[in-house]
Amino acid sequence: MMKKVVLMLIVAFDATGVSLYAQAVTKSRPSAPQATAATDPAARSDDEKAIRVLLDAFTKAFDAGDAAAAAATYSENGIVVDEQGERTEGRAAIRDQYARSFADNPGSTITIKVDSLRLLGPETAIEEGRTTIKPAAGAGAPDVSRFVAVYVKQGGQWRQAVVRDEIARDLTPHDHLKELEWLVGDWVNESQDAVVSTTCAWAVGGNFLDREFTMKTEGRPVLSGTQRIGWDPLKQQFKTWIFDSEGGHGEGYFTRIGDEWVIKVEGVRQDGQPASSTNVVRRLGKDRISWQSVQRTLGGTAIPGVDEFVIVRKPPQVGK
Repeated sequence: MMKKVVLMLIVAFDATGVSLYAQAVTKSRPSAPQATAATDPAARSDDEKAIRVLLDAFTKAFDAGDAAAAAATYSENGIVVDEQGERTEGRAAIRDQYARSFADNPGSTITIKVDSLRLLGPETAIEEGRTTIKPAAGAGAPDVSRFVAVYVKQGGQWRQAVVRDEIARDLTPHDHLKELEWLVGDWVNESQDAVVSTTCAWAVGGNFLDREFTMKTEGRPVLSGTQRIGWDPLKQQFKTWIFDSEGGHGEGYFTRIGDEWVIKVEGVRQDGQPASSTNVVRRLGKDRISWQSVQRTLGGTAIPGVDEFVIVRKPPQVGK
């Protein structure tokens, strides 16, 4: 009977979302026992308390970077579906996934805010809420997502059976852009050929980031421009618009891969030639960024890329 309940929950979860959970459980249970469990205040209180204890155990395991302990809060055949729809099935696979995540993001911690917890019967429950994963100090902005979790009771112990994360679409553009807030400030790159200075600040209203850049050679400005970065709610990605002082312009989208941001840009120069590039930005710490440009084209022809170089934050001026 338990396998039947879990299977029906998983099918409903993937096909049509939360609304079918209750139907799936109702159809798989005799009506009288379920009604008794659902209306017994003492039983409900004990089960809700046990689920809170389980959630606390998961939080402590996550904060400690203990993949085995985090996976132990799942059922043997548990399923996790991330924001991109990638499925991880089975406790062992979930443990391995957490191990990789903890290795890639050491020191991350999680906060779980529960919006609702509903007991659908003596052995099933659904929880909805929001998670905030905060990286280690200086490693970026918190990652916020919504989740829906199905719990099952096996051998008297509650376990996570299905957990699905979803992008928190109720966040404002400003909330999303906090992930890139580390760009705010004054930056400089100096080489034998040129000096590039960049200033980034919040736009009026706080829903965009504006960057101003200037390139000088032998002390003379040779190129300047502006860049605006915002959140595209349709593509659920950061988008950038770029305008240079010579009349060229372009736009592109950000994709995050681990510690790197990959920005694919397409545009047109002032002479009408189309141009494109893939720029890779990596945060090296609080005050250092690496930048590289590859897969560059001009007028439909491949051109050499730009080797990786480091941009550093300018120290504050004396008296400011």
